[in-house]
Amino acid sequence: MSQQQNIAATDFIEWHEKRSINVGVGLTDESQGQIEEDLVELQALLTTLRVQTVGKVVQRRKKYSARSLLGEGKIEEIKNLVAESNANLVVFDHALSPPQLRNIEETLGCQVTDRTGIILEIFHQHARTSEAKTQVEIARLEYLLPRMVGAWTHFQRQSGGGLNRGMGEKQVEVDRRRAREKIIKLKRQLNEIKRDRQTQRKSRTKELSVALVGYTNSGKSTLMNRLTDAEVVVADKLFASLDAKVKTLDPRTKPRVLLTDTVGFIRNLPHGLVQSFRSTLEEVLSADLLLHVVDISRDNYRAQIETTEDVLKSIEADHIPVMMIFNKIDKVEEGFLGKVLRQAYPDSLTISALDDKSVPKVKEAINKFFEANLVTVKLAIPHTQQDIISKIYRTCMVLNTDFETAQNYGIYEVQATKTIVAQLKGYILNGEMPA
Repeated sequence: MSQQQNIAATDFIEWHEKRSINVGVGLTDESQGQIEEDLVELQALLTTLRVQTVGKVVQRRKKYSARSLLGEGKIEEIKNLVAESNANLVVFDHALSPPQLRNIEETLGCQVTDRTGIILEIFHQHARTSEAKTQVEIARLEYLLPRMVGAWTHFQRQSGGGLNRGMGEKQVEVDRRRAREKIIKLKRQLNEIKRDRQTQRKSRTKELSVALVGYTNSGKSTLMNRLTDAEVVVADKLFASLDAKVKTLDPRTKPRVLLTDTVGFIRNLPHGLVQSFRSTLEEVLSADLLLHVVDISRDNYRAQIETTEDVLKSIEADHIPVMMIFNKIDKVEEGFLGKVLRQAYPDSLTISALDDKSVPKVKEAINKFFEANLVTVKLAIPHTQQDIISKIYRTCMVLNTDFETAQNYGIYEVQATKTIVAQLKGYILNGEMPA
C-alpha cells in the first residue's frame, strides 16, 4: 500500500479508534514548563474526543521551519515514534499552515492536524442548537477551504463533501467553490438567527442580566444548574456545552435577574470560532454583570484568567462590571490561598458549586451588586442617533419614554448600572451624574 493510501485509510478511522502522538513546539524564549502545560491541555482536548495519547514530543527552536515547523531531524524522530507506537494521528499544539500540514503528513505517512482542528471537531460534536451548528460549520469550512488539496478527507467527509485523494486540480476548485457558496448560505442563516435573538433580547430590556463567563471546564454549567433549574449538560471534559442558556435567577425578585451560561473560553481559541460565535457571545455584551468563574484548583489559574480577559476584550465586553468567582475551593487548601485571593481580588467569592452553602452566597452577592450599582436617570437622545438608542435598549432597563417633549429628541427614563450611565453621561437631561 502506498504512503498516500495509508493516510487516506486513517482518515476514515473513528476518533475513538485513533492513537495520537502529541507535539509541543515553542521558541527558545518560552519555558519548557509552559510547553509541557499546554500539552497537558491538548491531551485533555483529545480525551474529550476519546482519542488515546500514546506519545509526546517537545522541541524549542530559535525560529520555526517554514516547510514543516520543526527541523528534519525532529520530524524523523516523530516518524519513528509513530511506527513504534502504532499511532495513526499526530497532533501539533501549534497552528499549522496548509503547506506545513501537507509536508508533514507526506513525511510521516499518517494523519496530521493541529490544535485548531481538534477544537473545531469538539465544537462540531457538541453543537446542539441550529445556531451553534451553523456557527461551527462556518468555522469548519473556513478552516478547510485552504486545505482542500487532498489532506483532511475525514474532515470533508463529515462536512458532507466528496473530496478524494489524487483528484485533479479542476475538481479541487469545484469543491472550493461549493464550500465558499455554502459559507455564504450559512452566514445568511446565521444573520436570520441573530435577528431572532435580538428580538428576544428586546423583550428582556426591563430585566437585569448576569452572564457566566470563564475558561472551559471551570464549573460554569454546574454553578448555573445550582443557581437555577437550567439542567445544563455537565461533564468533566472541555466544551461539554456550547449553547447559551438563559434562566431566571429568582422569579421573586423585581426586576427579574436573568442568568446566562455561555460557551467556555480556551487558550488560542480559533479566530474563526470567536467570530462565528459572536451572536452567542452577544449575550455577554448585553449583560449588566459578568460572573467570571475560575477553577482555583488549576496550577495555571492565573493564565486562564488572562485568557478569559483577552477574549472579553476582543469582543469589546471588557467595560462590563466583573465579579470574580473562584470555584472548586474544596479541592485546595483554602486557608492561605483564600487570604491571597481576597487581597488580590477584594470583591471576589471563593466557593464550591457543589456546596449548598455557596448558592445563597452567590445570589446574595449578585443582589447586593445591583442594589449598589443601579441608578435611574433621564436621557435626551436625538432621533438621528440610532446607535445610542440601540445601546440604551441593549444595556438599560427602559422605564418610560416620551417622544413628544421635543421635536428632535426622545426622552428616555432608564435604570442602569453606574458604568453604563457613565458612558451615556453626555445625554443625561440635567447634565449631572447621579451620586
